[in-house]
Amino acid sequence: IELIRTLFASLKFTPTGSQKVAIYEILRDMERDVPMSRLLEGDVGSGKTLVAVAVMANVIRHGGQCALMVPTEVLARQHAASVTKLLVNFHTHCQALPEGNSLRAFPLPHAALLTGSTPSGEREEITRALAAGTVDTIIGTHALLEEGVRFRDLRLVIVDEQHRFGVLQRERLKEKGSPHFLSMTATPIPRSLALTIYGDLDLTLLDELPVGRKKVATEIIVARNRDSMYFRAKKELLAGHQAFVVCPRIEEPDPEKELALSARSTIAEGKRLAEKEFKGFRIAILHSKILPAEKDRIMRDFSLHKYD
Repeated sequence: IELIRTLFASLKFTPTGSQKVAIYEILRDMERDVPMSRLLEGDVGSGKTLVAVAVMANVIRHGGQCALMVPTEVLARQHAASVTKLLVNFHTHCQALPEGNSLRAFPLPHAALLTGSTPSGEREEITRALAAGTVDTIIGTHALLEEGVRFRDLRLVIVDEQHRFGVLQRERLKEKGSPHFLSMTATPIPRSLALTIYGDLDLTLLDELPVGRKKVATEIIVARNRDSMYFRAKKELLAGHQAFVVCPRIEEPDPEKELALSARSTIAEGKRLAEKEFKGFRIAILHSKILPAEKDRIMRDFSLHKYD
């Protein structure tokens, strides 16, 4: 309880009641004699990351290691930045506590990022540190499943967007120790929900949004109203806002290998919008085949509003 109160005091915002209940449920579960297996479900923006950080902090305080696995490199880098920042801020806050407070001994977290594009030399250094226990938090993609990735004392596995991983993939990471297992998602798959019903997976819900968050309005636009949608989007761009257009595929299908479907491709749609509906606006194209350094540049430039 003291650790969580102190963690909350180190934040620049007030956690929701739902987050507090979720953290309590998970930490209480981790005190049992058997490894926890729990699903944390909450809408995008409900604060699942803070819950994960609170649980990680408890593991780190007791000398254990944590692994956070996500499906894409982009998400891994985002989590590495946000999780590390929260843990380091907590460590700094603990250093300022009065003499005699046990949390003053909370260690400076040593986190690492491991993905498919991590250079071989850096990868070897990270795997050695994990095996030795000098890295307490590893955040990565499927690269965490590789045979060479071993832990000294893995006590917590967190899988974000669990529906993007296969059952055997999740089990392979759990087999690298005897860890507690926390699965996080905004869109649980039927199998996960079935496991909660039969008691193989406990369920924690985040049903509140942080103060100040607007509700998300979702609309379905039929084909005949597509122009009105673009008109509304253009008004937002002219007002200085930004837009995302998400397509289900990267490139157009090869007519000799697959049927030409109506699903639009990222590359072709980006070029089309630049020449037609969004002509004159700054458009960036981002997809998984772009090299990591270029992805980072595009996302950084988008956040700096160099693209609309």
